[in-house]
Amino acid sequence: MLNQRVSAAKKIASDLHLAEDAIDEAMIRIAQLAATLPTARRETNMSAIVGQEAMSKVAHALAAAGEVRQLLTDAHLALTVTQKEVGLGTRMFGAGVKPAAKLVDEGSNDRSDAAVATLPLAQAS
Repeated sequence: MLNQRVSAAKKIASDLHLAEDAIDEAMIRIAQLAATLPTARRETNMSAIVGQEAMSKVAHALAAAGEVRQLLTDAHLALTVTQKEVGLGTRMFGAGVKPAAKLVDEGSNDRSDAAVATLPLAQAS
């Protein structure tokens, strides 16, 4: 039973990190587009009116992506509580591409002196 919970927690952590990375990538791409639109308008000497509706939509898309990112970080925190509720008192954390999740008993994500055990995560194909 414990092995099943640990396995499920690893899969959830892996998928959560992939989702967080995906929304960050989407935000980067949308922000790049948001910068390209007015740059292209200026470089082609077009009126400020040209493409305004599109620029507005892209700005709203970036704001919406920010809201999605907030929801994912809220879910991440909620899963920390859930993990303890199901008897997995350690906490998975980290950012960026991870070959493995790090488990730390208590404390904040920025503690460098914590005892760390490394568990391999399922690799995405």
